[in-house]
Amino acid sequence: MVIRRRHVLFLAGFDPIDGQAQHRRMQREAAKFAKTWSVTAEVGAFEPATAEAGERWRLSARGPDWAAETTYEPLDWHHMVTAEMERPRPGRLFGGLIAFFDFVLTGTAWRYFIATWRYGLFFLLPFFNLLLFTLVAVAAGALAAYAVASSATVGAVIGFLVGAAVFLLLLRWPGGRWKVEQALADWIFARDYMHDRRRDFDALVERFADRLIACARRADCDEVIVVGHSLGATIAVDVIARALARDPQLGRHGPAVCLLTVGATIPKLALHPSAHRLRGAIAQVAGHPDVAWTEYQARRDPISFYAFNPVTLRPFDPTVRDKKPRIVLVGMKDLLSAESYARVKTNHMRLHYQFVMANEQRAVYDYFMLIAGPAPFDFLSDIPRGALDVFGEDGAYRVQPGNSAWVVGGASP
Repeated sequence: MVIRRRHVLFLAGFDPIDGQAQHRRMQREAAKFAKTWSVTAEVGAFEPATAEAGERWRLSARGPDWAAETTYEPLDWHHMVTAEMERPRPGRLFGGLIAFFDFVLTGTAWRYFIATWRYGLFFLLPFFNLLLFTLVAVAAGALAAYAVASSATVGAVIGFLVGAAVFLLLLRWPGGRWKVEQALADWIFARDYMHDRRRDFDALVERFADRLIACARRADCDEVIVVGHSLGATIAVDVIARALARDPQLGRHGPAVCLLTVGATIPKLALHPSAHRLRGAIAQVAGHPDVAWTEYQARRDPISFYAFNPVTLRPFDPTVRDKKPRIVLVGMKDLLSAESYARVKTNHMRLHYQFVMANEQRAVYDYFMLIAGPAPFDFLSDIPRGALDVFGEDGAYRVQPGNSAWVVGGASP
């Protein structure tokens, strides 16, 4: 089977980026994709949401012997991210500390370090920054009180005001650049979501499940891919689990239903002792025979769990095959040119987003080939070298269906 029409439902992480910004990013990245693979790629006009569907656009790609069209539809929840980030600052700071002690006292933070020390450090970083800002603010307040105070009372007032001002300034810079407050809002939201305290978001996830079912039942495409990036990976699993609860035949009576998780932070909540419902959803999706699930992981992305299975919550064993999710380890160096990698290798957020951007080099993992190419998702993500095995230097698709399996033809590019 060659994919000619595909529908992608994309779930972003805790990021206030809206659909139009995602559309502009895809327009920019499609040009890179076309250059890397010697193909043509065109992003259609942004289409606003309707009563039936969300904001979306068409992504058309073509090689010498193939053509495919993808409807790309973000399952948008950026308005909830924005609302969380606009909460009054005292509440955000207090809520962030509550989340910190929750994840520490339940042993979840320790489990992060056991799973992958990089994510453990990522968890600690915003709270360390808060502590650092507090210490600097206290020191500044004490110096101000000592320098200008004429009495203990006046000194205390001046010290408090100067300390508070310094703390707020540090939150703005460098805190804004370091995304300290966004990280606090992320942990607050994630904790509430895990504990099922966000009824508004729960209703939105239900609507996302409805949308998935509608896409699968409409059967006007060859496959539906649900993509989850960062925290969106957990939400994507939740969406599919709710859809399966309503329609256990999902993926059997229409297009194939596939799940792609990248830069995923599923263990972020699954490792918490209270995440019973989410662990159940993860097990349900992993155990369903008609949902293909592949997760790509990279060591250089510290905002994810490298070489760690999000279902078993154990280190990934590369010798075990035929398990879900299929886990593919990739190197960020392989996706970018040497110049680009040297420029961004210390920018962890930029590397985290590379998973949903175009490659500058041909590699095992290529986001655009998975969502816009002619190869079925389950096939392309399963062969040893991914797109490298099936696309020629001229962008030709070197695969033909055999009697019982796909046959890769021609020499490796």
